[in-house]
Amino acid sequence: MKIDTSERLRRILAFSKKIKDRTAGVTLNDYLENELLQESVMYCLGQIGEIASKIPDDEQEKYPNIFWDQMVALRHRLFHDYEVINFTKVYDITQQPISKLITELESIIL
Repeated sequence: MKIDTSERLRRILAFSKKIKDRTAGVTLNDYLENELLQESVMYCLGQIGEIASKIPDDEQEKYPNIFWDQMVALRHRLFHDYEVINFTKVYDITQQPISKLITELESIIL
């Protein structure tokens, strides 16, 4: 089954919403004390980066407000440099940047 860009965008949106839902009302301290939540967020961010890496450059160029390179780079950092993850920075991503990504994707998809 061939997956097209619109399906990939929907998948990124779904993982982004999971992050937002799972971290709603969660403080930084709550996040830092909850290893299961940290792993869940890292998994979702990893999936987002992996899916983003499969969207061709010409398709990415159609959506310049989406931070493609950063999503892919974050995935690499989370899964290859896992011994030095800054969980405060990961938490920060779950706040404003993930909301911005959701807004951008919803404007494209809906």
